[in-house]
Parts: sequence; C-alpha cells; structure tokens
Amino acid sequence: MGKLWAMFFLSILLVSVMNFYAVVREPDIVEIADLHEHIRESVKIRGELTSYVRDPYDSGADRIDLLVEDGYNVSEVRWTETGLLPPIGTLIEVVGEVTEWNGRIWISATGAGSIQWDKDWIPKVHNINLTGVSHDPAQFDGDLISLVGYSGDVLEGNVTRQISSLMDSPSYSSADHVISVAIEGRLDQSYEAGSKIMVTGWVRWSERDFKWQLQTHATQILVLNAAGAKRLSWSADSTTWSYDIGSLVTIEGEANNESGQWWIMGPGEGNKLCMLPHENDTSGEIGDYSGRLVWEEERVQLCLDHGQVTNLINPTGDAGGPTTPLSDLVRDPNAYRNQTLDLVGWIDSPISPDYNKGYLADGPDYFSRSTKIRIKLEGVRSEWLEAGTKVNVSATLIWDSVDARLLLEVHSISIWENEVIPVVTLSWIEGFDDWQWDINKLVKINGVVTEENGTLWINREGSQLGERLCLMSDGTELAAQNASGASPLEWQGRLSTSENVIEREVQLCLDRR
Repeated sequence: MGKLWAMFFLSILLVSVMNFYAVVREPDIVEIADLHEHIRESVKIRGELTSYVRDPYDSGADRIDLLVEDGYNVSEVRWTETGLLPPIGTLIEVVGEVTEWNGRIWISATGAGSIQWDKDWIPKVHNINLTGVSHDPAQFDGDLISLVGYSGDVLEGNVTRQISSLMDSPSYSSADHVISVAIEGRLDQSYEAGSKIMVTGWVRWSERDFKWQLQTHATQILVLNAAGAKRLSWSADSTTWSYDIGSLVTIEGEANNESGQWWIMGPGEGNKLCMLPHENDTSGEIGDYSGRLVWEEERVQLCLDHGQVTNLINPTGDAGGPTTPLSDLVRDPNAYRNQTLDLVGWIDSPISPDYNKGYLADGPDYFSRSTKIRIKLEGVRSEWLEAGTKVNVSATLIWDSVDARLLLEVHSISIWENEVIPVVTLSWIEGFDDWQWDINKLVKINGVVTEENGTLWINREGSQLGERLCLMSDGTELAAQNASGASPLEWQGRLSTSENVIEREVQLCLDRR
C-alpha cells in the first residue's frame, strides 16, 4: 500500500512539473508561412511591424490589430493591450496562440509582454527632404525617414486606413516631387489638402502599385499648418476641379433654383456648378458659397455640398472703418474702376525698396487668403514691405494696358501698429526645396557660425553631411559665436540668393547686413 501511495504522489509531481514547464517554457520561433501547422498552439514569430490600428471597430475595446511581415509572408496579430508600440518598420517578436476561424488565421496575444523589441531593432531615422528621397529612394528602403511637405489630399479623421500623398508645394500643379503615403490609424480630425505636415514613416516598394511608398501611422503625422478652403476659379475646367473632390472649397456666384435643382451660376453663359443646398439658401442671392466638393451620383456631376457644416478658415480682417473689401473688387471690378478706394489687406510677398510692384491679399498667408490683387506703389521708399504685413492703403483701381490686367495704383500706404511682422522659422529638415518659397522674407534659423576662406557659414549643429547656409555678415556674428562657444545660436535676417560665377551656381544666404 505504501508503494501505491508513493507512485501516486510521484505521478502528481511529474504532472505538475510538466504543466509548469509547459507554462514557463519559451515558445518556439516559427516561420509565418508555417503558422497553419500550429493551430491552438503558443508560438513566437519575428518580423517587421508594417502597420497597426487601435480599436479597429471603434467599440472601446483594448485591442490593437498589427501586421507583422517576415520576407514575403504576413501575419495578423490581435493584441489585447493598449500599450506603446515602436515605429513602423521595427523588428518585433510576438508571442501568442495561433487562432483559426472560417479559414482565417491570426495570432491572439494578451498582455504587455506579448510584444517585445530591442532598441537596436528600431530602424535609423533620416531627416531628409523630398528631393533627397527622389534621387535614390532605394538607399532608404526599409529605413525610417522624416519628411516635411504638403498634404496632396484631404486627411480624413475617422478612417482607419487611407492613402494620401505628400508634396513639396501646396499646389499639385506646382509640385516637383510627390510621394504616396499609406496611413494606418485614425487622426484626431480631418485636415484639408494643402496642409503643411511632418510625416515620419517607413520607405517601402509597393509591389501592388509598382511605386515607392511611405508607410506611417496617424500618431506619426504632425500638422504644422492646417489649410483652409480652396477658392475655385470659373476660368478652370471641371477636369481641374476634379482634383479637389472631397476638399473644402469656396466659389463666388449666384444661387439659382431651376425646377428643384440648385445651381451656382458664374459669369458668362454655361458657367454653373451643381449645388446641394443649405436649408437657408435663397435663389438669386449672390456671394461666396463654401462646402465640400463632391461627386453626386444621382446627377452624375461635380457638386458643391453647401448643406454640409464646415469650419471655413478665411479671415478677411477688420478695418475698423469704412473700407472696401477686396472680395467686392473681385466680384465686380468694373463697378470700382477708376475710383479711389480705402482698403485693408496684407502684403503677399516682400517688396524691396527699389521695386514698386507686388500683391495685396485678403489674408496674411497662403492658407488664409481668398484673393489677391496686383498693386503698383507710388513714391520712394527706404524700407522693405515684409510679407504678411497688415496695411491700410489708398489706391485707384485702373486697367494696366501693358500687362493687360486690373491693378491698384497705391497713393499712400501705412502699416498697422502693434501688428507683429511675421518671421519664418527655417528648419534644417526642410532644406532648399522648402526654403525657396521664403526667398526675400525675414527668417530665423539655429546654427553655429564658422569662417572658411573668408566666407561665413551657418552650420547645422552636429551634422556630418556639411549642411550649411552662407551668411552675409553685419560684422557681429563671429564675436557672438565665440562668446557662446560651440553652442548654436538663433540668427535672423533676410533669406537671399547669391550667385557664384566661377562655380556657375546660385546659393541661398542669410543676409544680416
């Protein structure tokens, strides 16, 4: 009997040891291609994190769906955890149970320890511009890069997966470089096309689309400047307008109800745009109409959804007195032709003392203005008129027969008091592609001043790539830099161009003279 009890306790001990071993043992690393052979088993896989979506069904669940790839095989991971994840492109290890349902196979993982990675597995981040990527995208294959540019499409706020694009200009027709961007996860809100953004993502060759693509997550998109509504021009055809489907737009015209179908009528015959009206719209009313530009299936044409609630970003300023809005001049210029008017607006681009022409806009920058008018300044000036400066002008609207356009002949101009003159902050991440839009503007940049063969340079701190900007000195920079040692300082001046005749090149410089 004693032997039987001994055998019983021994068997209990063996079972306990085996169960303990089954719990604490490290699962075997298996290939993703072989997961179908391990149904209901705990396994470990290793691969690159290609995308993830938090709470994919928006149900409030603590769940993240990940895609992990090793070579040409991809596995879905359903992770019951809302912890932190590394950037897209990081090599990770996943431990979980292989689950199969209706022919689909995924890994069910639970707990923070189910997803692990080492800091050395995170790919290197390259701060580069679109031009640098376009020259040789293959050299960044599989690496993380940070790019600053302009969204080519509306970034939807309540979409888990979307394809957009990043451009080096707010206007598609003016862009020299465009890269496709695959976005996973939800943004906090929608952002209009033309918004300036910084994107950190993973460069990959898309075998499906046969093109290079930047894969990123919504958390890796930083909105630097949100764009407002884009003004549509009646001189453009519907093909051009089709690029703005889904965007917030505004157009000037007259509302017209024809047998229950609403239109926005433009100048001349045949200029009209289908409109989905607001409940307060009145036929015959003339003005600016704003909304989403949509494709209406029932009418098989482009329409302005005026009934959609939108937040139109289009400040026009408050003159504080009897002035004529620039939008009135644009709607009916002949009504004001040869009249002297009091106007309020913003200088669109810097105007040097030795030049007398520029533009007056109804907004301080590209994203906020709806229109701008050519101006010609009378008299002599000794100072620059800076971009973004708010001014009062007294001007006569005339027809310029040389340039075949209407322009404002400015008799007097005064700058608003207590209005801060904008200074553009240059980022070393952007480089020439973005800096060229700020030539002649007041700018500031951080860097270390050095002298080389009699030429002064502002250098990016710690850069091994020779990133620098030439400096036109006022004579104080070297002394200020020596006083601070090797620490970078903020330098402010005018961004100018300098021609090198010997090297046959034009370079950007900061003019502090």
